[in-house]
Amino acid sequence: MLTVLIAIILAFSLVVITMPRTIKILKEKDIMGIDVHKPDKPKVAKGGGFVVLFAMVTSLLIVIGITTFQGQEIDTGLLAALVSILLAGMIGLLDDNLDFRNRTKIVLPMLASIPMMAMQVGTTTMSIPLIGTVDLGVLYPLVVIPLMMTFIIDSTNMYGGMNGLEAGLAAVNSGSLILYVVLLSFIDATETSQALLDSGVVAGALLGACLAFLIFNRFPAKILPGDVGRLPMGAAIAAALILGNMDRLAIFLYLPFGLNFLLYIMYRTYVHRKGIEYVKFASPREDGTLEVVGPFTMYWILPHMSDNVTEKRNVSLLILIQAVIAFSAVFLLVL
Repeated sequence: MLTVLIAIILAFSLVVITMPRTIKILKEKDIMGIDVHKPDKPKVAKGGGFVVLFAMVTSLLIVIGITTFQGQEIDTGLLAALVSILLAGMIGLLDDNLDFRNRTKIVLPMLASIPMMAMQVGTTTMSIPLIGTVDLGVLYPLVVIPLMMTFIIDSTNMYGGMNGLEAGLAAVNSGSLILYVVLLSFIDATETSQALLDSGVVAGALLGACLAFLIFNRFPAKILPGDVGRLPMGAAIAAALILGNMDRLAIFLYLPFGLNFLLYIMYRTYVHRKGIEYVKFASPREDGTLEVVGPFTMYWILPHMSDNVTEKRNVSLLILIQAVIAFSAVFLLVL
């Protein structure tokens, strides 16, 4: 468990140390984005997610270095997760600069699953509700892994856009995953395999980076993550879930994300049929409350139900809902 703690501390420290200078440089280079959910639409430094990516990758490399210098073998799954996170970051960086079409954005993250597929990370047996335990064999690396990683990366990217939302949700999910690993190790030491520990290390790097990023990205944000940050966040939690064979936990964690995706599809269909304009963002009123066209995403549901929901309150409630789901699922599955 020491390596998990090291990953958290390293990632947190790297973001805290480097982010102020990064914000200054981005402002000097005029790499700015509009914070659309504020009445005055202020310009904020954007693309800070590459610091999160840098912190995660660096902390994982240091953990790997510590392990090898101790004469221990490195699990190939951890290396595959590292490469997948890097690939997701590269795809996010390209998207930030080239602004891919929606179809391309959905498909491209599948490339980030190739390292996990190639190394056949995870266990091919899955516990499917109402069916039981099934051995999927070669279908697991060739079908389940790419679909699972693509969905988690895409849904993480889609379930964002407000100050602190992406990092907050990622921190909750990674924190619940670490708790799952810790509880299993206390309840049954035989369950704490190397793959499970590696899963905790990846989640630890994500947790530390996201907690530190929240210091600068929470309301009112000093910097925005961009796809270069959101995609690696999704890749990291997906890789951690696959490494630890946490299929059932993944289902609970990504229920809200799946609902958000379905609401988005419904909205796109509704817009197409009615021939009306697609609205991507909520409209801030003068008092900071949000006005939305309907409950067409998870982060529009609360503003649709009440006229008194601000961006800050909306994000806090969404993170709280995710925390209740995530940590309840951990205790349900473990205990």
